[in-house]
Amino acid sequence: MSVAGLSGLPQVAESALPAAVRTGSAKDKEAYKAALGFEQVLLGQLVKSMASDGPLAEGPYAAPVQDALSSGLIANGGLGLATDLYRALTQRTSSAGTGKERA
Repeated sequence: MSVAGLSGLPQVAESALPAAVRTGSAKDKEAYKAALGFEQVLLGQLVKSMASDGPLAEGPYAAPVQDALSSGLIANGGLGLATDLYRALTQRTSSAGTGKERA
């Protein structure tokens, strides 16, 4: 599996990866970074939606503050969605070679 075509996802620091992924293969790192980047995009949309009724809805600092909030959430573990996405991605790719999907 390659996520090279997903250049629109935010960059993810190595320090944000779990220890098991950091010591894993390059493919593991790539899959987890894609999952974490996707979670960050979703969190960004959630933060933007939540801020639409408050003081951070408009103004010159609205977007940077919203981005900082979603980045901070991801840097501190996010919502846990990336871990589930990573498991699903790795199960799908490992079962693709056998023709079976794991439960």
